[in-house]
Amino acid sequence: MPADQQFDPLWAWGEDGHAPRVLHSMIRVRDVDAALRFYCDGLGMAVLDRYDMEAGRFSIIFLSYAGYRDGPAAIELTYNWDQDEDYTHGSGYGHIAIGVPDVAAMWSRLAEFGARQGTAPKSLMPGAPELAFVYDPDGYAIELIQISRQPVKAE
Repeated sequence: MPADQQFDPLWAWGEDGHAPRVLHSMIRVRDVDAALRFYCDGLGMAVLDRYDMEAGRFSIIFLSYAGYRDGPAAIELTYNWDQDEDYTHGSGYGHIAIGVPDVAAMWSRLAEFGARQGTAPKSLMPGAPELAFVYDPDGYAIELIQISRQPVKAE
């Protein structure tokens, strides 16, 4: 880390320092620019912190949405500068779930930002929110879940 860069993890400091909470989950990316385009431009996340570690030849970038201090956890992108091969995700990794107001629109939109479309928007059972899957530029599964509900009409 450059001498003028101080480690001050903004994603870690919350309103209540006594309540446990999920802080972040880390994924490794091969192309940091493609990953940032997907997560920031496509999904609308913001960079909270970025640390470029010259000695270790890697960067860590923390992403989240507005209001992250009071709720949503962050995603940490780790970029190893000398990584030449794709990462394997193993058989235990599932997905990252992100709530969005319009699943169908986001599912279609993300193709413009390097996403491979997976499961098309659908509801698994009556009354359940719509969901869909896409894969980010590194092949990580992202589940999109509808977070805005239509009012239920009385019969």
